[in-house]
Amino acid sequence: MICLKNARVFDGISFVKQKNIIISDGKIKDLTSRQPNKNIKTVFDLKGNIVVPGFIDIQLNGGGGCFFNETPTENALLKISRAHIIHGVTSYLPTLITDDFLKISQAVLTIKDCVKKFLPGILGIHFEGPFINKEKNGIHSKQYIRTPTIDEIQLMTSVKNAVTLITLAPEVIEKSILKAFRQKKVILFAGHTNATFAQMNEAFKQGVKGVTHLFNACSQFGSREPGVVGASLLHDDSWCGIIADGQHVSFESLKLAFKVKNNKKFILVSDTMAPFGTDMKRFYINEKEIFVKDGKYINADGTLAGSAISVYEAFKNIVTQKLVTLEEALPMTSTNAAECLGIDGSKKSILKKGRLLPEFDADLVVLDSKNLRIKSVIQFGKIII
Repeated sequence: MICLKNARVFDGISFVKQKNIIISDGKIKDLTSRQPNKNIKTVFDLKGNIVVPGFIDIQLNGGGGCFFNETPTENALLKISRAHIIHGVTSYLPTLITDDFLKISQAVLTIKDCVKKFLPGILGIHFEGPFINKEKNGIHSKQYIRTPTIDEIQLMTSVKNAVTLITLAPEVIEKSILKAFRQKKVILFAGHTNATFAQMNEAFKQGVKGVTHLFNACSQFGSREPGVVGASLLHDDSWCGIIADGQHVSFESLKLAFKVKNNKKFILVSDTMAPFGTDMKRFYINEKEIFVKDGKYINADGTLAGSAISVYEAFKNIVTQKLVTLEEALPMTSTNAAECLGIDGSKKSILKKGRLLPEFDADLVVLDSKNLRIKSVIQFGKIII
């Protein structure tokens, strides 16, 4: 049993009075103002530093030298996890971008094994493609973009007791296929899509729950056609993943988005790749050579290939740029994602994440109250740093 005393607790919604957090068996047992019980042998005095829910990344392609598409293995995921947990990411969706059927099969088998072993941090899988629009492929290989087959639908919905998120272009997918995915409890996001405003609103009606990396690889807001961006910002219930690195989206555009839409519907994502946490200068996405240059990943044509930051750095960016307040920014790192994925305690789920409340998973990040630097990370009650 562990006690974190004198903590300034952000419970996922708001700051609460200085509390002592009691952790046991990987869970938060209590938040109390009482002095630690003498039976608690391990007590850490946080001296008023901030404790927040562990960060959740719903779009994470790689790190630690590993790219999930290139090596869809458990060993690769362990390396990716190690690269990101020191940046406060205690849970994530390994993300497989557009690829062939064999690679999808390998990824599914790996995730099934990880879920069965209850590998810490692995929430399920995010398929970003291959059912996207070739007009908005970005760095995705056009040769693998396609419409779903029955075999692919069965394969991609076969991971049990975990989250499956699929990013697709709703304008190129039949409604019956969207329905088939939803019946399998898959979370659908629109991404790499050229949908019109009307098509995007229809997709929301058909069960599409959100948008992957809003502003990027999608139809933009125009004077006569609001596109995916306009539809997403005006739709009250949809979720918006955003890459707040200053490269994918200008901070001014993000500030405008935050003023238009409820901040509780935004989710900070990294969309990061293999070089994260390493000194790699280049890597490959299928046949495309990607260069690490000026804090970003680009191919020879200058096309962005994911980001070079973590969710933590995205959080720091939107706070230091004064796009939102600290209390508005913190839910975007964890609480909003947990609600979107249905692991926030509101549904029957083994996992309870995104809040600092009794019986929730003890995934926590300790931030310096003066400069927001990470001082400690705890995952399932285990002190990582």
